[in-house]
Amino acid sequence: MPNIVLNHIAAMIDLIGSFIIADDAWTGNIQNEMDARYVEQSSLTNLFTEHKFWGWAGLLLIFVAIAAIFYFQFQAWEQEDQEQEELTPKQKEFVEFLEKASNQSKNDE
Repeated sequence: MPNIVLNHIAAMIDLIGSFIIADDAWTGNIQNEMDARYVEQSSLTNLFTEHKFWGWAGLLLIFVAIAAIFYFQFQAWEQEDQEQEELTPKQKEFVEFLEKASNQSKNDE
């Protein structure tokens, strides 16, 4: 009986020890986040502070690429609109027929 109790106590001590280790890692992480000496290294921020030319050149390149995509897409849409506005010979014939019919009905009145 005492061995079973000792085994349970040993298991509880191990469990508590693992909680303490996990708690230490967690609180250590919080301490790093709160510590004034802790400096987060960001590659993107470094581009604009340490390598200003490459940072701004990259940003300009992204802007020009997006502007070019929009420009050429709008050009394609305009071309499609112009192609749709052009009438086929059959459609032109039908429009002329409607205009003649409209004019004739106005003259009859």
